[in-house]
Amino acid sequence: MSTPAHAPQTVGELRRLLDELGNPWTVDPGLADDDPLPDPPRGALTEDEAPAEVRLAALPEDVDLGDLISSQPPANPELRARWREVGLLPPEEGDAS
Repeated sequence: MSTPAHAPQTVGELRRLLDELGNPWTVDPGLADDDPLPDPPRGALTEDEAPAEVRLAALPEDVDLGDLISSQPPANPELRARWREVGLLPPEEGDAS
């Protein structure tokens, strides 16, 4: 298995590279081999770019951000455990730490 000399530029090049590498990933079948690889925008919008209806209102100065964050703990158990480690959540019942 050799490393390609350059990154694939077209859908067909990517399909051939994945096949050559034995990679099970697939490319959108709606794209033709000679189509350029899609280059979707990445990253977040600036406040000016975000539509007004999705912008969050500023919090009042008297809001305790720690209380606000800990009132909506994450569902991810590893992240919840980390939040407990840093004091954003109380220890679980029966937790000796």
